[in-house]
Amino acid sequence: MGQIGQLATAATAAGRLVLEALESEHPARSLSRLSDSPRAIRLLRELFIVAVRRTFVGRDPRAATRYVNDLLAYQSLPTGGEVARQAEALIRSATGEPELAHGISDVRRFELICYVVGDLGRSGVDAVALIDQAERRVARFDRPRNRTIGRRSV
Repeated sequence: MGQIGQLATAATAAGRLVLEALESEHPARSLSRLSDSPRAIRLLRELFIVAVRRTFVGRDPRAATRYVNDLLAYQSLPTGGEVARQAEALIRSATGEPELAHGISDVRRFELICYVVGDLGRSGVDAVALIDQAERRVARFDRPRNRTIGRRSV
């Protein structure tokens, strides 16, 4: 990808961490190592939603099935069974069917998100633009810190 220079001045530290992971030789593995950073994990989740919605909204739902099959084959994972069903459910949950992802453990959810987001480099999308949009989503949904709601009595 080679886009770190463009991002260095415009993105958050979490955005730089995610972009650096995407540029590594094994992006999914590198992304999974970001589990120490709550901000990077939050950005990664939003990046997953942004990428999936850009790719699958308005398309035939079977496109997600084909994508999951291709992704798992590329990762040398079994293309059928529970992992494939969970990956497709997670993708479809981000496109408007959230009930499909109920019951997927947080660990598996994070693993699948890393695989899908790590696949951005292979798909040729502009990762900087996606990270920028994901960062705006994080900023919009984060609560302001140290804000008192209501009045406090002294």
